[in-house]
Amino acid sequence: MVRFMVLFECMPQVSKRFIGKKTQDHIIKLFISGIALTKTENDAVSFLEDILTPTEKLMLSKRFSIAFMLMEGYDYDSIVDVLKVSRSTIGRVNWWLQTKGSGVRRIRERIKSDQVLKNLWEDVQDVILDVVSNMHGTNWKETKKALWQHRQSRQKPF
Repeated sequence: MVRFMVLFECMPQVSKRFIGKKTQDHIIKLFISGIALTKTENDAVSFLEDILTPTEKLMLSKRFSIAFMLMEGYDYDSIVDVLKVSRSTIGRVNWWLQTKGSGVRRIRERIKSDQVLKNLWEDVQDVILDVVSNMHGTNWKETKKALWQHRQSRQKPF
């Protein structure tokens, strides 16, 4: 029973008591303004650590990663294996990307243009390719070759 309670306390919840649309719009705007005012990574980490549970951080991170992987051309099976999410979650994120998604697309372009973040993404891609290459039913030789080629393309001459 104690274990169940600990897990339950970490789950994100929305109150069953509804607030007015105007109040909802105001508090969302305030939250977004708080995020926008974080000028450094340390400020952003501190702010999000203060207001999000570990479960909420992971949930939002997975959604962002799903969107990023979809935009990079990964298939559902690869995303399921790497992020341990359901196909329906991927489908919802994919629908959201198709109907909206302009903000995530802008962030993706900024990440890909920032060298430090680009290197981070390439490291993540290495992990993804490792997982995908070990999936049942994949052509092991081809995926390992693609992984090797990807890593070679990242090598700098000096």
